[in-house]
Order: sequence, then structure tokens, then C-alpha cells
Amino acid sequence: MKPILFLVIFYFLIGTINAQNHQDSVKIGDELIIGEPSGILYQNINVPRKNFIIKRGGIPNISTLENSVVTVTKISHSDNPTITFKKSDGRKFFRAYRTLTAELNGAISTGEMALYTR
Repeated sequence: MKPILFLVIFYFLIGTINAQNHQDSVKIGDELIIGEPSGILYQNINVPRKNFIIKRGGIPNISTLENSVVTVTKISHSDNPTITFKKSDGRKFFRAYRTLTAELNGAISTGEMALYTR
């Protein structure tokens, strides 16, 4: 029983340390690149539903997000930090939204977002 409890605590501590590293590594003004979704849709990037995009006059093509370079505009510092970002080239997402949000730790750990290096 003790080894199992020790392993559970160890994995929890490693996860906590890893989550804090992502939060400290990204600052306002940093550029990130959006990668492939972890499933069919993005799990950690809050993409509006297709009907909302159409209502705002946009084009609901989710594949346009892939390989987009974005700039972080706001970071909420909490247990699960959320970032707000805009496109670096000044265009709108889906021709309708200036900014989108994402869960920072989940997006980086699943590969949906990564730091952009030129």
C-alpha cells in the first residue's frame, strides 16, 4: 500500500512542477504557433462553434488555425492559467474573431500550441 501511495504522490508532484514551468515560460507579447489538434477538434483552444462563426459572417474552416503564429495578449494567473491571443499578422480568426483563448498548460503539453522560434 505504501509504494502505491508514494507513486501517486510522486506523479502529482511531477505534474505540479511541470505545470508551473509552462506558466512561467510564456509572457505577454510572446509568439506561439498553433499546431495540430490533439483529436478531431482542439481540446485546449477555445474555438467557437461553427454556427456562431457563421452568425458573425465568418468562414468556419478549423484547418486555417493550424500553423498560425499568434501573440499572447493576456494571461490569467490561476491554478489553470488561460491565455488570450491574437494573430501576429493582424488578421481575424475565421474572418470574425480578433482574439481566442486557450488553457495554457493543456495546450502546450498536448502539442496544440508551442513557442515560436524564428
